[in-house]
Amino acid sequence: MAGFRLIDTVKPFLPFLPEVELPYEKLQFDDKVLYTVFIGLIYLFAQLPLAGIEKDIVPTINDPIYFLRGAFAAEPRSLLEFGIFPIFSTGLIMQLLAGLKVIKVNFKLQKDRELFQSFTKLMIFVQYFIFANVFILAGYYGTGLTIFQIAVLNFQLVGAGVVATLLVEIIDKGFGFTSGPMVINTIAIATNTIADIIGVSQIKIDDEGHTEAQGALINLVQGFRAKHKTILGSIVSAFNRDYLPNLTTAVIVLIIGAVVCYFQNFRVELPIRSTRARASNTVYPVRLLNVASLSLSFSYSLLFYIHMTAFALLTLVGKNDPSNIVCKILGHYENVNNILAVPTFPLSMFAPPRSFFGGLVQAPLSFVVFPAFIIVTGVWFAYKWQGISGQSARDLAVDFKEQGLTLAGRREQNVAKELDKPISLASATGAAVLAAIAIAGELLGLKGKATSMVIGICGGFSLLELITLDYQQNGSGSSLSQVLGAPTNM
Repeated sequence: MAGFRLIDTVKPFLPFLPEVELPYEKLQFDDKVLYTVFIGLIYLFAQLPLAGIEKDIVPTINDPIYFLRGAFAAEPRSLLEFGIFPIFSTGLIMQLLAGLKVIKVNFKLQKDRELFQSFTKLMIFVQYFIFANVFILAGYYGTGLTIFQIAVLNFQLVGAGVVATLLVEIIDKGFGFTSGPMVINTIAIATNTIADIIGVSQIKIDDEGHTEAQGALINLVQGFRAKHKTILGSIVSAFNRDYLPNLTTAVIVLIIGAVVCYFQNFRVELPIRSTRARASNTVYPVRLLNVASLSLSFSYSLLFYIHMTAFALLTLVGKNDPSNIVCKILGHYENVNNILAVPTFPLSMFAPPRSFFGGLVQAPLSFVVFPAFIIVTGVWFAYKWQGISGQSARDLAVDFKEQGLTLAGRREQNVAKELDKPISLASATGAAVLAAIAIAGELLGLKGKATSMVIGICGGFSLLELITLDYQQNGSGSSLSQVLGAPTNM
């Protein structure tokens, strides 16, 4: 057993795992744009309702992960029930475990890299299967399902997970602007945010057939001519309705987005000089958000696993019975508006309150434990990640040496030590700042929208940097630049 490696267990499954081949030649800038856009559109259009469940059961279904969906582009009761969560979380955690030497893998060997990628993919498929059957057996899609209905639901949920994994892999293999999860998540979050503000879809709100627009702003405009409400009632409803997006949450979400944009420009500029040419001085920027939103996504990945495990134990073992020993230890779920599954103490400490004042009365410990969990796990991840992702002070010192650079006023032997202070501090502080922004919104009752906005803005900036860099290197003859009126090189 001394030579046993976890990644070797995937070898029997290699012939059955689907894989996207690398492009035969380097793709042009325009081709990458098309692949990126169309893959994002395919994912959005794949949010189709599930077949095989009765429509009249849907409104009474509990959703134990309602506040986690926005961070992983997961749409309830659709083919993308679990979104890209298994894809993102598995890839992130596997890389973290490999970097911490918990999993034995030699990335210098191509065979090990392929085994690592295949094992990660297998774990993704396994998670889609487990999550789907937990929801099915727990009664999330209704009780008394036949074997045929269970098989159809498995085919849809797991099959959609496989397709989503391959879509992500297409981008990661070089057909689009990496990384795949970031691209899909950013597009989905941007689309949902726009729909929450100006979405025109009419949604039924009561048994009398009355409908309201999904978009908070459109709902306000339509409210002035609604026959079943007064003008004052329409205005009040537009700002405080809790069954659909409202203007209050829309404004808070936009403010959060603006704050994150503001912090994107925070950086410390370290003076550096060339060791090969005199009077050649410049600066090296250390960004505050150099880990971007990965730290916040990691914290929410842990929360996803916690709540999925608790949901399985409380519904499959404890039957959600408060008198059961499992429910006495972990708590149980209570219905709110016959839609959301709200956990009781102690599980409630790991979920944000549905409203600020209601949370202070019903779950006051959530205001302490939930923020502490997000901040502590996020800062820990940021500190570890900058050391294993090729962005550590030691890696940067090696790059400096190869390029003939060093810190101005510092000895070349001490470059790594001097760089470690600002880089580590920026990583930890940036993670804490993003966590604090997201927590502030969640404690106000945004139900995951604050976190999704933080992740979306950070992902958008990262994607913009990748596109800009690729355009500078390969976009001189781009047809897109000619359409937009950009000058071409002669």
